[in-house]
Amino acid sequence: MNWDALGAIAELIGGVAVLITLVYLATQVRQSNQMQRQQISTEQTNRYHANAHILASNPELVTIYRKAMVGEDLTEEERWRFGSFMYALVLDFEEMFYFHEDGAQYEFRWHGMQMSIYRYLSSPGGNAWWESVKHKQFTPPSVRRIDELLEQGPQSIA
Repeated sequence: MNWDALGAIAELIGGVAVLITLVYLATQVRQSNQMQRQQISTEQTNRYHANAHILASNPELVTIYRKAMVGEDLTEEERWRFGSFMYALVLDFEEMFYFHEDGAQYEFRWHGMQMSIYRYLSSPGGNAWWESVKHKQFTPPSVRRIDELLEQGPQSIA
């Protein structure tokens, strides 16, 4: 066997090694992306549950929430507390919106969050709060999605 043949064999072995390495890296990237999506979904679910727990474990906040949702008048302090609660919910939605836009959001989670945000913001008190803060506290793309959702209703949820 001459040096040219040995060189060709070495190049072939090197090419196969590079191919194996690329397949391995692609598999690792795919697994990493899947784990990241799972982590994002878990964190968002935990935050959503924490918000629900705050509401459920605080009778005074439940009273404020119920009054606001049907459009009853709130005191200044009650408006502030209701607004803080709503801000947390919509901020979570906004984060999910951007994860969804990047393809990092599970569709089932995105669908559920859109249904929830529709339910919160289509109520009299939720809608009044939204109209008063949307352009001051949230990004234009997420505001457009929420406004579209409120205009078209749940049937606009993809």
